[in-house]
Amino acid sequence: MLTLFGAEHSLGGIAGYESRETTDESPARVAALQQLAWAYLRSTLYPADPAWPAACAALRAQPLGQVECR
Repeated sequence: MLTLFGAEHSLGGIAGYESRETTDESPARVAALQQLAWAYLRSTLYPADPAWPAACAALRAQPLGQVECR
């Protein structure tokens, strides 16, 4: 589970073709979500890719949020 501290509910996504809207005012949080999503997909699709553990470590180094794995 990913928790981004102080984040709005809508951090962007698929609202429409080429839509870029977000209700979150923090470019750092929006960028962190994008990077974490890509890292998760890369490591899921390519198990040898270390993107996900590296992204989790980078998130722990910043006060933007936390990742909980079970």
